Amino acid sequence: MSLPARRRLQVLLRLRPGAPVVAGLPCAVRCAFRAGRELSPERIVIAGADDAFLKKWSFQLRAAQAPVVCGLDAALPLLAVDADVFPDEKGLTDFLAAAEAAPGDSVRRLAGRTVCVFAREASRLGAGKDSPSEVHARALAASGDETQAGPFLDALAPEAARAAARTLYARMTKDNDGYIARFDRRLSLGITRLLLPFPVSPNQVTAASLVIGLVGAWWLAAPSAPLQFWGALTLWFCCLLDGCDGEIARLKHHITPRGGEFDLLADHIAHLATFIALPIGVARLHPGADWRAPGVLLVTGFLACGSSVWWLVLRAPESERGPLALVVERIASRDYIYLIVALAALGRLDWFVWTAAAGSHVFWIWLWRMSPRSAEAA
Repeated sequence: MSLPARRRLQVLLRLRPGAPVVAGLPCAVRCAFRAGRELSPERIVIAGADDAFLKKWSFQLRAAQAPVVCGLDAALPLLAVDADVFPDEKGLTDFLAAAEAAPGDSVRRLAGRTVCVFAREASRLGAGKDSPSEVHARALAASGDETQAGPFLDALAPEAARAAARTLYARMTKDNDGYIARFDRRLSLGITRLLLPFPVSPNQVTAASLVIGLVGAWWLAAPSAPLQFWGALTLWFCCLLDGCDGEIARLKHHITPRGGEFDLLADHIAHLATFIALPIGVARLHPGADWRAPGVLLVTGFLACGSSVWWLVLRAPESERGPLALVVERIASRDYIYLIVALAALGRLDWFVWTAAAGSHVFWIWLWRMSPRSAEAA
C-alpha cells in the first residue's frame, strides 16, 4: 500500500505524567494516530515519551503511518496539541484547514484553555534548539487567531475523560449488526471495557471466542437436555466475545487485515460446528427418530447460505453493496443464537432443526433471486 505524500508539517504532542487513558489508549497515542492518518506530517514528536512508552504503543504509532521521532525541525510549521485532549474524527483536518487559511498563527480553545496551536514558524518557539517539552509549553501559551474549527474531546478532568470514552463507546454499534444483536452490544461493550486496561489483542479475543464456541457446540451435541442448554448459553457468550474483538480493535486502533480474516474464519468455524452439533444433539435426545435428512438439509443449507452471502454480498467493497446487503447481513447475523437458547431451555431444539433446515434453503434461493449481482451474471 502506497503512503500519501508527506505534508510539510510537524506535530508536537506531550505525555503528561498521570495523563488519563481514554478507552484503552493515552490521549497522546490517540492524537498521534489521528495526526498521522489525517495529516500525514513529516514527523510526530511526543514530548516526555520514553522508550518503554514508545515500545508499549508501537503498534498504534506504526499504524499512524508517520515517523515518530525525538527532535523538532526549526524549518517546519508546527501543530501542537495539549496533553489532555485528543481530536475527534476530522478534528485536525478541519482545524488545520482553517489555520492555513488565516494570515498568522491560529489557536483552538476548549473549556477555557488552548488545546491546539498552529505556528507557521516553529523556530520562534525554540524548535531545533530547546527541548520538545519547552517548545510545547511555549506553543500552548502563545497567542494567535482563534478558531473553533475541528472537534476535540476533552479528558483533563476524570468526568471529562469518562464522557470522552462514552462518546467512543457509543460508536461501536455497526449498521450491519443483527436486529437483536444491537441490544447485546451493550453487554459486549461491558466485557470490552473490562478488557481494555489489559494488554489483550483482538486476535486473542477471537481465539478465545472460537474455543468457547467449539465447547458450546460440543455440549449442544450431548445426549442431555440440561447440558444442551448450557451449550446454548456458552454459544451465546461466544457471540458476545465475537463483538468484543472488533470493539477492542477499533477502540485501540489495532485493526489489521489478517485480524479481520481470522475473525471471519473463526465465525465460520464456530457457526459450522453449531449447525453440525444441533442435529447430532437432537438425534441423541430422540433416538427413535431418523434425523439424518433434516441434519443434512440443515448443514447444506448453512453452507449454501454462507457461500451465497459471501459471493453476492461480502466480496464486494462496502460502498458497492447496496441497500439489500444491509438487510442480508442483519438476517445472516448471530441473532439465531437467541432462538437456540430459548428452544434449548424448552427442550425443543428439534423445532429449530426442522425450521432452519427448510428456512436456510429458502433464504439462499431468495438471496439469489433478489441480488443484482445474480441478475448481472445471468
